[in-house]
Amino acid sequence: MSIVNLQHTDWDREVAKADKPVAVEFWHQSCPTCKKIEPTVLELPSKLGDRVKLARLNVLDNKENRRFAIEKGVIGTPTFKIYCRGVEIGEIVGLETLTNLQGTIENIAKGCA
Repeated sequence: MSIVNLQHTDWDREVAKADKPVAVEFWHQSCPTCKKIEPTVLELPSKLGDRVKLARLNVLDNKENRRFAIEKGVIGTPTFKIYCRGVEIGEIVGLETLTNLQGTIENIAKGCA
């Protein structure tokens, strides 16, 4: 499974209408913590398999993405929000190890029935 690079215009198709839980990383290229966690994020698809879809939304890519992230309650980056049929069911903020990030995402995603 790969990572979906989102724009705000992709939200309905990629997150709201997804048939499985979706973990969305809100990030940007100038964020030092985002740079530190990127290798971990790139490993996540192989760890999560088909159980959880992984997507990323660059909050500084354009002002619509930034506005959209604010509407979703993102205050800082990196922020991971886990969604079930478009409804937020959990959040992880900041730097995490691969094991912790994977485990937390999987535990939150179990709430998507």
